[in-house]
Amino acid sequence: MTLKAPDQPVVTRAQHAQAAAGNALSIRPRPATAPGFKRLVVSTMKNEGPYIVEWIAHYLNLGFDGFVLYSNDCSDGTNLILNRLDAIGVVKHFDNPLGPRMDPQRRAYSRANKLEIVRQADWVLIADADEFLNIHTGDGSLDALLEALPDNTDAVSLNWRLFGSAGAKHMDPAPVTQRFTRACNVEEPETGLVWGFKTLFRPASFDYFGVHRPRFHKTREVKPDEVTWVTASGTPIGDKYLRSGWRSNARVVSYEFGQVNHYAVKSREEFMLKKLRGTANSKDKGRIDLSYWDKFDLNTFEDTSIRSGDLQGRIDNLLSDTELRVLHEASLDVSLRRIDDQMQEEEQRAFVDGKMHMTKDAAE
Repeated sequence: MTLKAPDQPVVTRAQHAQAAAGNALSIRPRPATAPGFKRLVVSTMKNEGPYIVEWIAHYLNLGFDGFVLYSNDCSDGTNLILNRLDAIGVVKHFDNPLGPRMDPQRRAYSRANKLEIVRQADWVLIADADEFLNIHTGDGSLDALLEALPDNTDAVSLNWRLFGSAGAKHMDPAPVTQRFTRACNVEEPETGLVWGFKTLFRPASFDYFGVHRPRFHKTREVKPDEVTWVTASGTPIGDKYLRSGWRSNARVVSYEFGQVNHYAVKSREEFMLKKLRGTANSKDKGRIDLSYWDKFDLNTFEDTSIRSGDLQGRIDNLLSDTELRVLHEASLDVSLRRIDDQMQEEEQRAFVDGKMHMTKDAAE
């Protein structure tokens, strides 16, 4: 598939003026003297505008109280949405332009590792914009998860569950977590990617962190009893993971206390947008192709277990900020216009209609 480059820019000065003129804040900015975030989500984004508000709302409802977010080379208003969320005290947003040495994701997390607001947090989770923590224990809150773990836990690794398109062709403004409820087989995984994990951890117990997990410096001697690192069942993950690894094996994989819902493809139209954007961990847009779709479009079982409290209420509260609402709607609009543009090509129409599909055998 060959896709056209996205157009520029997306939000007009008139829209900014309209938002500023009618804005009556119901979300008060965080005072400059307020204490740092204690339960923090760190992420980096590019062209994720239509999904940001739901993602923020979900993590706030779980019990996280802050976000350190990076963005790079956005053309759908993602950076403007994050700027507004920063202005009203919900997140800390940093520009993360492309550099010659590192991909955007590694560059962002390298910078985040140096921030005091991150190092001083009690708990940190690294999560992409398509990853939603799904807590199975208690009332589904972060508190419930922490209460279920051993008292001295320093890190808990929670396995992915990959969610497919569920046959959806078209983009829809409804919440992602409600639109997509078909997922992979976690007992007999269709791909080794299924058991990938993300880790909630205490930054004070580790030297630095990467995409999936915290780490120790290579020169540091780490004793097995130095940290308590557990699986989603609260059992030790094992010494082998102290140094490396981002996927569970059959011995340690667990979904007992929670999982990370990973919505990597969404609908067919949204996958076209993902291909335009590329991935956070690579500058190579060609990595997102039909073989990627086949690997992640897994719809074996129904899974409606995710709990986000009053998600729509939290979304409505965030969007009661007029400027944020204007930016959110503008980002959705530009995404739909880009889809319309892509659908002018026969190849794209064939993909959305389900007439173009690469089997797993062909992809391999």
